[in-house]
Amino acid sequence: MKLFKFNYLIIILLVLFSACIDEPLTPASEQEIISEISGTWNGDLTEDGEFSVTGFSSLISAKTDGQNEITITNFHKSGETVTGVVFKDLSIEIPSQTIGEQIFEGTGEISNDYNTITWNYTIVNSDYTVHVTGTYSFGSSV
Repeated sequence: MKLFKFNYLIIILLVLFSACIDEPLTPASEQEIISEISGTWNGDLTEDGEFSVTGFSSLISAKTDGQNEITITNFHKSGETVTGVVFKDLSIEIPSQTIGEQIFEGTGEISNDYNTITWNYTIVNSDYTVHVTGTYSFGSSV
């Protein structure tokens, strides 16, 4: 009888604990990710590991004519708008694009909670190439 009660207790515990296991999340679609990251972001970047570019905001929004494309206004505190491509693995590609006399190209990684983007990109013009790393944090104030 004691063995029966013990086995019964084990079965109940297994059922209760198995109900607490998180199921893996289905990856969000590119459009769902874009919806989550659309808004104002605060920048904190470093150029070539030396110079800081901080205290600015950028606006991310869905590109009206692209399925998984976004525009990033005031990218790198430049006042310019670049185009990015969002992927289901929470990455952003900034394809090579010339804006004014500068070429922007690189990648970003979106955090699982959609509150941080970690950037790694280059800016090239006729005089120099700058490697940039840093983060954007979601929020409306700088």
